[in-house]
Amino acid sequence: MTDSPIFIVGCPRSGTKLIRDLLRSHPNITFPYESHFIPRFYKLYGNPGNEAEAVKIAAAILGIYWVRAFKLSQTPSSFSECRSYGEIVSRIFMEWAGRDGKPRWGDKTPQYVTEIPALIEIFPSCKILHIYRDGRDVALSYIKQWYGPGNVYAAARAWRRMVTKGRDDGGRAGPERYMEVRYETLLEDPREIKEEVCEFIGEPFCEAVLRPNFIESGINLSQPGGYGTMTEILSKNREKWRNEMSAADRAIFESVAGDLLGELGYETEGHGRPITIPEKLMWLAQDYYNFIQKRRKRRRMKAWLPDEILLRWADIRSGFSIYKLFGKRNPKSKK
Repeated sequence: MTDSPIFIVGCPRSGTKLIRDLLRSHPNITFPYESHFIPRFYKLYGNPGNEAEAVKIAAAILGIYWVRAFKLSQTPSSFSECRSYGEIVSRIFMEWAGRDGKPRWGDKTPQYVTEIPALIEIFPSCKILHIYRDGRDVALSYIKQWYGPGNVYAAARAWRRMVTKGRDDGGRAGPERYMEVRYETLLEDPREIKEEVCEFIGEPFCEAVLRPNFIESGINLSQPGGYGTMTEILSKNREKWRNEMSAADRAIFESVAGDLLGELGYETEGHGRPITIPEKLMWLAQDYYNFIQKRRKRRRMKAWLPDEILLRWADIRSGFSIYKLFGKRNPKSKK
């Protein structure tokens, strides 16, 4: 099933890492680190038409920070015979899978939740797992991350945008390609959910998928008895917003994304209100300021910043960002 990869997507801090590490325990499936490049380079390069183009695309992929972390043995010339972008990507991931002794690979890059059509275009037989979580709990966790938004208003906007885009595109993809997983249900009944997930991806269920198999860099020994120590799923890791989020922040979140909370079956408090333009401008300015400050303090950022700039340039060069803004497909994008 090398042509049927599994993509785990969702708004960051929604449980994508948990479901990835559970599936990594399956004897047939492995996931490396987040990739970040797959749809973005596809929009820039498309499918290679000859040997030179294949080598060029492979060189670009193998050279970026996130793929260098795979520590692959392949060189750009190893891909000279490839005539599809998907084949190049699959060969890269299959080397990782081979080292793990497994026949099938997947990728967990949460932000791909807004790239579902591109993933399906690259891999028509892929399986997409979209995990979603109560947006207020997402916001509490997301804001604390160095890459996260600077306030609840920005977090609510990001959660609503990503979850809505993923569900809309997933609905068009159809149930044979797209499945939604509710994070809270996974915590409540992991066996039932994992049985459903295994059936969806076409793999036999096994007890192993009820215990996480971490990528080495994801192990956190500072959390004894919980997630990060390869022991158990934290079944109570939910509804933290009730005690940890202020009433004012809950009202802001509900004002921005209360309709989506209700649509997904989450309890709302009815405190949503119209947000004024001065408030929006203030929160957006604060979000931008925090964006700069968090990254200034992040030393490791220097290692991958050039490659992140390259990927953003790929977005602009392909023209995708402009057409995405108006909800249209770029007519110049390569097939």
